[in-house]
Amino acid sequence: MIKTGIYGLPDFELDIIEKIMDVPELNIVGMYSPHQHVNEDLHLRYKLKTYTDPNLLINDVEAIIALSPMSGLDKVEELVRNSKHVFFEPSSDYCNRDVNKLSDIVDEANVKVQAGFHHRFNNTFLSAKPFIINPKFIQANYFRKFSFGTESCSVLMDMLISDIDIVLGMIRSNLKSVHANATTINKNDPDIINVRMEFMNGAVAQLTAGRIATSNTHEISFYCDNDYTNIDLVRNKAWQVKKRNQESNMKLFQENIGDLIVDPIPVKPNNHYYDEFSSFAKSIVMDKSPEVDLETVLRAYSVAAQIKDKIKLSVG
Repeated sequence: MIKTGIYGLPDFELDIIEKIMDVPELNIVGMYSPHQHVNEDLHLRYKLKTYTDPNLLINDVEAIIALSPMSGLDKVEELVRNSKHVFFEPSSDYCNRDVNKLSDIVDEANVKVQAGFHHRFNNTFLSAKPFIINPKFIQANYFRKFSFGTESCSVLMDMLISDIDIVLGMIRSNLKSVHANATTINKNDPDIINVRMEFMNGAVAQLTAGRIATSNTHEISFYCDNDYTNIDLVRNKAWQVKKRNQESNMKLFQENIGDLIVDPIPVKPNNHYYDEFSSFAKSIVMDKSPEVDLETVLRAYSVAAQIKDKIKLSVG
């Protein structure tokens, strides 16, 4: 088993700690939080050893799961320099240059580093993924219900980045060009961003995200040669539209409505936090590249950097 420490505190779901403890390959030695009262509460709840000195925890483990607020670039660098395998949560403060630097350090240290791209392990996406073959056009719409809390949410780095990563993972071709526009309503960061990504193989992705809506929505449609698949990441539903007669020479959208079938895709239950930590553990045990390695993060952040340059021009 891998001697593992929890570094920081999940400020969104405490049961994330339970998911970490459920992974059979991980032996949770203890945890450190900069807030002492949190350490005491978690010690009582989970019977975990709590450290008042982070360096003592680092010395006692082989791997670290770095959560907010201990998952910043400087903290991850320190852990990697100490030859620790690291799972970390990239934040909107990261930029392409930072990830490049971290990648060089990881290569030197010869450790496994996995980024927390939670959408990669979403059960609806994973259930629909096998049905999506060589998508030619991808349409994504991601909107969050407006509240005072969403003002601190970056539309680009907290919302669009997930769909950018999904597109890059599904379209097996080099990126040809990126076009982007943004609308700013509150005279601050962009509130709505629209992106068009064009690939060398002719595939296109159209992505829109915004933080001013009356309800939360997140849907992605994948249009392929003979069918298209739609996934609803909020309602956890997926379905595929295809031709009733698969032998027909007619193209999908030349068929009459009655000649098309809408097939629901069964969505398998899972917990994406558990699956992420399990994937991280297996990459260490099997000595293989993590599911979301730094190269994956670099690709997504490189596109985000291009979008950032484009929307500076569009919002003026």
